[in-house]
Parts: sequence; C-alpha cells; structure tokens
Amino acid sequence: MDAAESSRMVDIQTGIQENTVGAVEQFAEIASVDPLVGAMLLSGAIITGFSIGVFGIATLGAVGASLKRGLSGSEEPNQPA
Repeated sequence: MDAAESSRMVDIQTGIQENTVGAVEQFAEIASVDPLVGAMLLSGAIITGFSIGVFGIATLGAVGASLKRGLSGSEEPNQPA
C-alpha cells in the first residue's frame, strides 16, 4: 500500500466518522424540537434495533446450521416440512 492509497483510506474513514457524528447531531436537534418528535424517533430506533437483532440472530442460525450440515459430511437430502 503506497502513501496515496493510505491517504485515501484515512479520508474515507474520516468522512464516515464525520457523517455519522453529523447525522447523530442532526437527529438530536430534530428530536429536541418537540417531545412527540423525540418519542417518534426513539420508537423508530427501538423497532429498527429490535428487527436488526432478530434478523441477525436468524441469519447466524442459518449460517451455523449450514456449516454444521456441511461439516458433518452427510449426504442426506433436505426433508420437506
């Protein structure tokens, strides 16, 4: 990796950090306008976080089951439900 590539990587990381901090500040400013708006943003964040968690766990379970089936070496076909 040369100096130009390293500089671009630092620029990308700095840009992501600035965008993230800017987004958080903007959401905080919007949420402070009205308590109802803050409650709506909070409920949206909770619903989004919950769904990310559920789908993340489901994905990890599917990957784990696939790896387990692949590592067991059995040639048993999938059974219909």
